[in-house]
Amino acid sequence: MPIPSFFQHSRTPSLDELEENACHAAWQDFCQRSKQGIDLTLSNPTKAHFPQIIAPTDVTNAAISAPYQASPQGLIETREAIAQIYSNEIDPDHIQLFASTSEAVGAIVKLFCTPGDEIITCTPTYPLLDCLCSLECVRLLEVPLQDCAGQWAIDFWTLEKTCTEKTRIIIVVSPNNPTGHCIPSVEMAQLSHFCAQHGIVLVIDEVFASYRLNHSPCLTQEPAASYYHEGLLISLSGLSKVCGQPQHKLGWAVFGGEEKIIREAMQRMLFITDSTLSVSGWIQRMAPYYLQNRQIFREACLERMQINYDFLCNYAQTHEIQWRVDQVDGGWSACIRLPGWSNDEDIAIQCAHNGVRVFPGSFFGYRESQPTLVVSLITPSDVFESGIKKLSELLMIFLNE
Repeated sequence: MPIPSFFQHSRTPSLDELEENACHAAWQDFCQRSKQGIDLTLSNPTKAHFPQIIAPTDVTNAAISAPYQASPQGLIETREAIAQIYSNEIDPDHIQLFASTSEAVGAIVKLFCTPGDEIITCTPTYPLLDCLCSLECVRLLEVPLQDCAGQWAIDFWTLEKTCTEKTRIIIVVSPNNPTGHCIPSVEMAQLSHFCAQHGIVLVIDEVFASYRLNHSPCLTQEPAASYYHEGLLISLSGLSKVCGQPQHKLGWAVFGGEEKIIREAMQRMLFITDSTLSVSGWIQRMAPYYLQNRQIFREACLERMQINYDFLCNYAQTHEIQWRVDQVDGGWSACIRLPGWSNDEDIAIQCAHNGVRVFPGSFFGYRESQPTLVVSLITPSDVFESGIKKLSELLMIFLNE
């Protein structure tokens, strides 16, 4: 009698798909042979040598020792502190707390979808949505952004053709990870109107919105949910990026749109969050202090991003190279475009074998015709400069083989 599989109905991938990818394996192999590697993919702010926001002992002790107060929406003092960080007026009652933005996405999918429904996102973008959607038994459809020499735009014609009667949510990221582009206000207004007309919820991941290198007033400002009043829009953010504290699990969603729809969405969301009460009470009580002092981290992070981006652009302009740098409006990444004949994953693997770690653009949904390498702008500047110089030397070899 055959042994039954306990995992035949699991929502997780097969073991083959869970194995480490070739780029990671190549980097691990190099690190076992040498300690001289340069990692240009650093995205953990707690390991990037930034000043940390350290609360006084009495504030921490008070937060930890406070009586537990179950609050499915989140403590009102925490939601009021979040509302105050935005320049636009936010109603704290339109804010829902989560342990992370990933948890927020899962809850939003539960709120609006049944198994088999569809969600649309625009690529290139961070690949986590694949995982979150599969765990919720919904389909993720991808609409490629229009690429005009590094300038990105939403392809509304393709978006409309991709939508079906099962499309429930459109998720966009602005500033985008990893492209660094921000959605212009004109496009966001068009997207908001499109979603409202089709009865689709618009979710805007704005976790990198505090890190703008392009301050043009033509770009959508955060939170987008505060000034578009059709349908339902939900803006996401959290302490992980706003304060550089991914270890303190707190994210939030700002609900905007038509007041009647917001009220019903908030009431229904409470049914979901009341079943888990996932946000720790102590971090909710600590959050006002962290948010009030967020500039300690933000200013240092922005300064390093600008230094690294300027160095990367100047290096590309002053050296004979076969790659170029895309414009970065915001976010923690920069994208290096390779010649069209190259394979970014193969090159990333070769770079890892030679001691420089980068991400291939194909990991984020760049097409074969858009070979790209992704580097982190929050890498310590001395490491970043050494890494870019070494990377350029390697690309000179690999692109001419």
